[in-house]
Order: sequence, then structure tokens, then C-alpha cells
Amino acid sequence: MDVRTELSLINKHFRRHHNVAQLTVVWYEFIPLGSTLATESVYDDVYDEGVRGVGGKKYKSGVVLPALLVAEQEDQRRAIADGRKPTQTISLFLPIKDMKDSGISDPWEYQNHLNDMFLFDGRYYNVHSYIVRGDIKNEVFVLVSGYESYIDEELINDPGPESTGVDTLPWPSGLPNLG
Repeated sequence: MDVRTELSLINKHFRRHHNVAQLTVVWYEFIPLGSTLATESVYDDVYDEGVRGVGGKKYKSGVVLPALLVAEQEDQRRAIADGRKPTQTISLFLPIKDMKDSGISDPWEYQNHLNDMFLFDGRYYNVHSYIVRGDIKNEVFVLVSGYESYIDEELINDPGPESTGVDTLPWPSGLPNLG
């Protein structure tokens, strides 16, 4: 069998599953220090927080990505008055083709995405691990795990990702129906 045909079939069946499950995440790509973009991130090297008045960690506009699987793991500990705040973790299974088509830069390179964030079900998550899998001449899927981030508490002096809903994002307005 031709590997291009096999990859095409994998993506076709992924689309079929997505048409039923309708799982999507909003991905925010981190703009690194020293970036060629005019809006590079500026933050303190020691305290890892935004520099007051001149920037902070910045992210590109969010893009909607279809997910094959989303597994949320609720924190098993309880919120108590001493300050323990439950932090949820999550695992995602994303098609690399859709990441590439949506404009995410070098989705096959994990190091570029370890500072990215994503939004699922009204919660923001920091990328904890980013694992590219599948080797049918091209990578096929990305396995991502993340931990919940409380934007208003954890991004000191950082603008963080733009607040938006899935309905207002430009890509994809609709995923192609492949049968």
C-alpha cells in the first residue's frame, strides 16, 4: 500500500470521528523572546514574569484545532482554606495535518511548543509535554498533555492569550467532510 493513501485514510477516518464527537481546542502559540515578530514576549529572566508596562509573555491569536481525543483528569485533592487550589490536567490527541493547515509553525518540532497554551471547555492549560507520533513518511499525530492555568492569578504582568470563544475564531469555519 502507498503511504500517501494510508495517511489519507487515517485523516479521512479522523474526520469521520470528529464529525460525531465535535471535540475542539483553541491553541495559542507562544511568541518567544527575540522573535522577528514586532510583538515579542518580554519578561524577567529571574522571576519568569512579565516586565511591568512593556510586555510580558505574548501569544499569537488562537486557532481552533479538532481533537481526536480529549481526556481530562480532575484533581483528586480538595480545595481547602489553606490555599490548596485544585489543578486539572488534560491529554489531547491532535492531527498534525490540521495543526499545519491552521498556521501553527513547525508543529513537528516539540521544542517550539513547550510554552504554548490551549483552551478547552472554558479552562486554559499550559503545555506540559508535546510528543509527535506516526512515521508514515510524515508525522501523523501530536500527543499533548497540559495542566490548568489560572490566567488572572498566574500570568503576572502578562497579557496572556486573547480572551475569545470558539465561535469567533477564523479557522476552521468548517472541517471538510471526507465521507
